[in-house]
This record gives sequence, C-alpha cells and structure tokens, in this order.
Amino acid sequence: MDPHGIPGLRPIRREDEPAVISLIDRCYRQYGLILNLDDECEQHLRDPGAYFRSHGGDFWVVDDGAGGIMGTAALYVHSDRQPALGELKSMYVDPARRRQGLGSRLTRMVMARARAAGCRDMELWSDTRFDAAHAMYESLGFRRIGRRDLADSNNSAEFGFRRALDPG
Repeated sequence: MDPHGIPGLRPIRREDEPAVISLIDRCYRQYGLILNLDDECEQHLRDPGAYFRSHGGDFWVVDDGAGGIMGTAALYVHSDRQPALGELKSMYVDPARRRQGLGSRLTRMVMARARAAGCRDMELWSDTRFDAAHAMYESLGFRRIGRRDLADSNNSAEFGFRRALDPG
C-alpha cells in the first residue's frame, strides 16, 4: 500500500492501456457520453504514461489485482507558469467502486505529487454533468473558477476548479 492508503496504486504501464480505456468508457457511458480516442480532447489517452511524464507529472492506476483497473488519476505540471501549476487530469473511478473514498485519496495523492514538483496551486476541469465529482472536489477545498465549452464529439462543457496547495 502506498502512503496515501491506496492499495494497488502504481504508475501506468503500456499493458494497462486497454483496461484504462475500458474504465473511462464505462464512466462516460454512465452519463450517456461516448469515448472517442480520435477526439482532440482525448489524445493524451493514446500513451498516457509518456504524455504525462513528459509534462512533469505521471498517470497512475489503481490495479484491482485481477487484471482490472478501478481508478485512474494524472498530474500535468504547467512548468511554463511561475510558480508552476499542477493540473489534475483523468480522474476516473469505476462506477461500482464509487463512494468509498478512492476518488478523494487519489486527488490528495496527486496534490501531494504536485506540491513535491514545486506547484503552489492545483487546478482541474470536470464535465458539467459530473455532479458527484464536483461535490468531492469542493469537499477537498477546491473552488469553482469558471466554465468552458469544448469542441468535442460530446459537445461537452466543463467547470474549472482550483485550490492552493498547503505547504508540505
């Protein structure tokens, strides 16, 4: 178990990618959405480990021990900003595993990694339909900072959230 209390947490491996895509697809379908890997907004899912590592972060999975992935989270570090800004990306928890604290623990873990990377603030963008996730983020101290419309295959709109990272 890692120090954040998440059994099975580890960085993604290439062989995890089909299970990750399956998890995200299940999460999307719960809201009537379609996961389209050809969509410009989803390009980072083609090789998420390499993508996020090349941007100062990583992509983590929670392995269920039976060949499945029950959660994901990623950190993208905007190192071009001073101070650097951490962005939580690809936060997904299997619908059957929700409301057990996994999403909160994953979010806290990514915040700790962002802090260790020199970030002072954390930001995230979440589809406007993901109400339960918004409540979780707000319970962790995130404030809503705006809304943006995406030109994606699902005609998505997202709410932005941001919070300061406590000194480590």
